[in-house]
Amino acid sequence: MRASSAILSVCAILALSTTVVMAKRGSIGIYAIVDKVEFQPSEESPERILIRGVFVVPVPMSSGDYRPPARGYLYFSIPPAMAEVVKQEWRELKAFAGTGEGIGFAQYWEANSADSEPSSESLRVRVHRDGEAAVPDVYPQPNAKGIVEAGDKADPDFEKIVAQLRNAARD
Repeated sequence: MRASSAILSVCAILALSTTVVMAKRGSIGIYAIVDKVEFQPSEESPERILIRGVFVVPVPMSSGDYRPPARGYLYFSIPPAMAEVVKQEWRELKAFAGTGEGIGFAQYWEANSADSEPSSESLRVRVHRDGEAAVPDVYPQPNAKGIVEAGDKADPDFEKIVAQLRNAARD
């Protein structure tokens, strides 16, 4: 009797949890349906990017979990060592803006420079609410595949997460 009560309690806690989308099995850091992309100060000389839409981002310091879909914006600056690669990825992101297509970008795992031993942790990204002021974060390490679109067989969770994004985009 105790075992079944414990199992029911665990199931209830998991069912009520709203912090975690699902366990990570792929390498995508950010899932998105991008509504609009703005380059700052200009499209010809971008230094920062503001990406509006619906996003699924990692839970900080996790081992594979994501936050539920959130509408808002991401705000990034260019890391100097990767300026040309990042600008190219930003142009690709802009091409998806307004299409309603679910995409994935950025690397999920990042090197943790605070550790003396080589290690990694999940990407830290914050979805800002519209109207909220923000300081740009440094753009994350691009995913090895670049922008990932539907049908990516290497990420078994892709279609499930994109379906959650589409549901959130309708709200």
